[in-house]
Amino acid sequence: MLPNPHGGFSLDSPLGVENKGEGNGEVRFPWERPKVEEGSVRIKSRTSLAELTLPESELRRLRNLTMRTKNKTKIGGGGVTQAVVDMIREKWKTSEIVKLKCEGAAALNMRRIHEILERKTGGLVIWRSGTSVSLYRGVSYEVPVQLNKRMYKKNETSHSSFSSITRDSFAISSNKTSGNAPAVGSNQNVHASQATLKITDGENKDTESEVKYEDEIDKLLGGLGPRYTDWPGCDPLPIDADLLPGKIHGYQPPFRILPYGVRSSLGLKEATALRRLARVLPPHFALGRSRQLEGLAMAMIKLWERSSIAKVALKRGVQLTTSERMAEDIKKLTGGVLLSRNKDFLVFYRGKNFLSSDVTEALLERERLAKALQDEEEQARLRASTLVTPTVGITEQVGGAGTLWETLEADARWGKRLDDHDKQKMLKKAEVARHANLVRKLERRLALAERKLMKAENALSKVEEFLKPANRPADPESITDEERFMFRKLGLRMKAFLLLGRRGVFSGTVENMHLHWKYRELVKIIVKAKTFDQVKKTALALESESGGVLVSVDKVSKGFAIVVFRGKDYQRPSTLRPKNLLTKRKALARSIELQRREVSP
Repeated sequence: MLPNPHGGFSLDSPLGVENKGEGNGEVRFPWERPKVEEGSVRIKSRTSLAELTLPESELRRLRNLTMRTKNKTKIGGGGVTQAVVDMIREKWKTSEIVKLKCEGAAALNMRRIHEILERKTGGLVIWRSGTSVSLYRGVSYEVPVQLNKRMYKKNETSHSSFSSITRDSFAISSNKTSGNAPAVGSNQNVHASQATLKITDGENKDTESEVKYEDEIDKLLGGLGPRYTDWPGCDPLPIDADLLPGKIHGYQPPFRILPYGVRSSLGLKEATALRRLARVLPPHFALGRSRQLEGLAMAMIKLWERSSIAKVALKRGVQLTTSERMAEDIKKLTGGVLLSRNKDFLVFYRGKNFLSSDVTEALLERERLAKALQDEEEQARLRASTLVTPTVGITEQVGGAGTLWETLEADARWGKRLDDHDKQKMLKKAEVARHANLVRKLERRLALAERKLMKAENALSKVEEFLKPANRPADPESITDEERFMFRKLGLRMKAFLLLGRRGVFSGTVENMHLHWKYRELVKIIVKAKTFDQVKKTALALESESGGVLVSVDKVSKGFAIVVFRGKDYQRPSTLRPKNLLTKRKALARSIELQRREVSP
């Protein structure tokens, strides 16, 4: 061994093993992991609570027992229901551990399944691989546990069934059994217990406020219906909407009146604030059916008297359910506003025109009183009109004052009557007004079209300034009729072709023609045009710009085929893209302006 300047010693080994410590004489091999120092960040294990609670030897024994267990209990899409909890407790009577297999939606979040299993059953997760879980019943399983009582609180740990005395005893026993082993689990246990015992005054205040809020929500939901005991979340338990009555005789949507000067629709900021508020609220109802929701609607109306938001959770694992249909039915029955809808929750706002039952009854009573007073006034007017004696010379019977009969009688006696001349005059005036309106409308459209045409022509003139077509050579290279016939047959049979799009002839088209001519003598160009004259102009432009020889222009199934021969003395130019043609972007701008010009009348 050689002395180390840091105070330790190093080994001269061919394996390259050397001392990496602080001078304590310990040697670590390269394949060994360094020890975790106290206070350093450590990745939390999947079974951290089991490692803190159980000694290492007991945990190893239980995991070996798990490997020998073949039978698995399946947890479906509904999650950890009361039936699953009862089945687990029944198996714990004969076995220490129960092996579980999660399927469907329950397998998407296994960490959440751990918390739910340990909270509902009082057991301990000692092993997990993928979606398989091994659940240990615990040392205190013989103590009777109330199944229907929810023992999970936010200010407590999720495993309150294990007492601190049992944990301390396990920690002491593990230290005694493994003398030389590092007591990492015991130290973490002590830190965890100290963390749970040392709570500041501010945290106490927050805990009291949370408990008060949960108690208030629990009281609010107390008289609305039975609770959903299989709810996997925290307290309070939501109302089971499937146990509420589906049909209620004489059910009517709530009476609504919008206050004066208030907008009926929600603004963007108001809806965003309500959605953010509903995101942190616990659900009030748990729903699994899509029809017959009158009982749920009645419960939501009662809830809206105390809360402006009603949150409905959708049950998982229920077949033939549609959240869209649920939302439409609830909206029709309650008249509320749907704030958000996803695969887990439906959030409804009661609306600005919602009235409580007391206010509704008071308004209806005032409306009935107003109608009764109107009826009394009408009866008094009729009695007074009968007591008036008609004057001498009037033979017609006088009707009631202020009635519809009096209005019709006065109109028939003194109203203006129209003859045929007046009717024709009014019809002619209406026809002239309609014709003038139509002329003004057509003039506006014509002026708009002229402005668009002028704009397109100006833009087209700016683009075409960069287009300088090449002059056609005076004596192009000629080919015989036999060669033309052969080139035409070969060109039409070619599978490789160029497709000329809406941009027309531009620098990129000529470049592609020269690239084709590098490997073959002919190039076939497919053009989709409406008339043959357009295709002919395009073919002449291609022949002039590329320097080739036009062979033929034929009608094919895909459009028109233009076959161009490169020439007998073809030499590839140094610049494939001509500088006198438009670029790809400017060619597209030209096609757009031409299209606008064609559309404009």
